[in-house]
Amino acid sequence: MKKIICVILPLLLLLQLFSCGETVETDTVTETVTEAATEMDDEKNEIKIGLLSPQEGAVVSLLTEEMTGWLADPTVKALTALSDYTEKCEPVPVTFSWSCDRADYSHLLVSEKQDMSDPRIFLCLGDTLQVEDLYPGTQYFWQVVCSCGGESVRSDVGTFTTLQTPRTVYIPGVSNVRDLGGKTTVDGRRVKYGMIYRGADFTQITDEGIKKAVDILGIKTELDLRERNPGGHSPLGESVKYISVRAPYYSGVNSAEYKEDLINEIRALTDPDNYPIYIHCSLGRDRTGTLAFIVLSLLDVSEEDIYLDYELSFFSDMGGYIDTTPPRTMISQLDTLKSLLAPGKSGTETMYNRVSKSLKKLGITDEEIEAIRSILLEG
Repeated sequence: MKKIICVILPLLLLLQLFSCGETVETDTVTETVTEAATEMDDEKNEIKIGLLSPQEGAVVSLLTEEMTGWLADPTVKALTALSDYTEKCEPVPVTFSWSCDRADYSHLLVSEKQDMSDPRIFLCLGDTLQVEDLYPGTQYFWQVVCSCGGESVRSDVGTFTTLQTPRTVYIPGVSNVRDLGGKTTVDGRRVKYGMIYRGADFTQITDEGIKKAVDILGIKTELDLRERNPGGHSPLGESVKYISVRAPYYSGVNSAEYKEDLINEIRALTDPDNYPIYIHCSLGRDRTGTLAFIVLSLLDVSEEDIYLDYELSFFSDMGGYIDTTPPRTMISQLDTLKSLLAPGKSGTETMYNRVSKSLKKLGITDEEIEAIRSILLEG
């Protein structure tokens, strides 16, 4: 993963508003950048800024070529050929580039709104910047404001769209991380981005990874599915709530041994104060995949997309844990889970109806199911 690199002028450091490569989202800075550029517009400055990349109207994939290609034809055979237990899950940043003959430094503004309100603002010397953590299936607008000899001038507004794909996420030291958001439900609603993340454990997370998880992704709760660990603490720090259960996976959901833990992990998702939440086991595939299956079913995501979410784990090294079981064998385990939690013929009843019936038999209430849906669904 290439890091975003920029150099910030001493004056900005003195203001203590920014750090290298970070997004700045304060109203004061937005107003300052806009006002300075407007003043130069009024003076009809002849400096021109050319927007080079992304090209106007481009559709940009945020995934590796392997993942993007497979999603166009997601067969198990192709997945098996691609799965070599190396990390192909990390997202690809968007590379922005522009031309400005005599800029001392630049502000890059990226917004989901055409009027450039509420932008993410990045500062750097030079004319290229890589930006992470954009959302798939989203139209973005971007603009560059260059400072030239103490004066500022802004470019036209460019636009591009990110390809609608699952959203993978980069946390340094953690593998197999992705956002469950962005999926469309059977009735046309969308799962919110940035609310629930899944991945491998934090055993090898770096200081940079902790900063990313807490300060950028805003994770408030770690739901550890490996073992009950009363009194445990999250490696992310004291600000992050830690919940641990001995979670079932696949056929284990039908075992009385795991019933209490299964109920507790689901109930952890009913509290809006727990979000954004990070769920994990060791690999981020089996126990995590089982809970993701339940959550996406309760949100009424299609069976096809639920399986697709599970299969994406095979593009990861899954935390460095070596498990050479072929994808087809593991997918058959998910079939077992479906037969237990979502009995019935596909197409005759939605995943929501089938799974919610099973959960209510365990003691999960309609109110708890609706709480999860209201937290995680748009609209």
